[in-house]
Amino acid sequence: MMMDDVMRIAFARQGYIVVPDVLNQQQLDELNQVYDQHVLEREETLPTAGTDKQNRFYIGGRDKNVTTDRYGNTHMGRRFWSKAYMDLIDNETMLPIIEEILGDPSWGHAPAHMPAELRPLFRLDHDNIHYKPGRNPTDGADKGGALHGGPGNFHITCVYELKTVGPNDGGFGCVVGTHKPANEQKLKDIEGDWRWNWCDTLWTSKLPDWDEDVPVHRVEAKAGDCILFSEKLKHGTIPWVGSGERRTLFYKYVPFGMHHGDVAYDTNDPELTARQKRILEFSPCWFNEPREDKDYSANPALTKLHPLACVESDPSVLLPGMSPPHIRLTDETKAMLLSAGGGGASANVRL
Repeated sequence: MMMDDVMRIAFARQGYIVVPDVLNQQQLDELNQVYDQHVLEREETLPTAGTDKQNRFYIGGRDKNVTTDRYGNTHMGRRFWSKAYMDLIDNETMLPIIEEILGDPSWGHAPAHMPAELRPLFRLDHDNIHYKPGRNPTDGADKGGALHGGPGNFHITCVYELKTVGPNDGGFGCVVGTHKPANEQKLKDIEGDWRWNWCDTLWTSKLPDWDEDVPVHRVEAKAGDCILFSEKLKHGTIPWVGSGERRTLFYKYVPFGMHHGDVAYDTNDPELTARQKRILEFSPCWFNEPREDKDYSANPALTKLHPLACVESDPSVLLPGMSPPHIRLTDETKAMLLSAGGGGASANVRL
């Protein structure tokens, strides 16, 4: 499915869209069957599932294998639970939408100085699960999660719902339009701890002077739908009150050459297709630098900057109101790029 103008307008205005019927019944059955085996049958899952401890699991507790990719990076790589979970990596409906949102610099995820031939490429940065059992009135309090995200972020998330989320069940929620700095500022101007007091539920309350220009959406979706949102958007977890389980899969993607969480996958898993392997492998060169807590001394390809790396992304290419991606670089690297003329997207620097 290609994005149409209705979807583009909605995504630009809201920071998220719901793509219906991404998964058919056969896919849902396969995903849920494997889910049962790996989540419901884990003894450590259920004792805390009815409390305010949000249960998140990497999709797996799965096997890890030493793997070496085609760029010479060697690491312990995670495998997926099954082929059904692998096929979400490049879901046929979502793939062209992901390519557009991450590949077109006007959306503010890919740096403007990224060469055109690299823009269709992206990586699955990491994945996780949210699980909650059906709730009863006697269950303990659930405070949900704080709002997070910001206009400088550059990753996006596909949220696959394996069970239907009704209008008041809880789960994914967001503050509409806060992927844009002007709207984020309206949120920040609200008096009080808006990060935690952003929705009305049995256990939480929204601040009384909430700005109507930045409304909170409790996002509902059918089993098989995909909620696609930009991590620029302020979002969080609304306390779960649904009588049924919450079964939600998160697949988070970054543009080519942009470090974020940098979860390593086993790209030599024989069940992966060539395209899936490409989406899982690390980039051969980068437009930003990894977080300080990452030690890549054994894999120098993970710190090699692209020849066109710049200190910042040109904001003139952006859609109205959007923010460019934050380019994380050390002060030393910034000084080197600036001395070489790489201060912005208009200045090409060759290292």
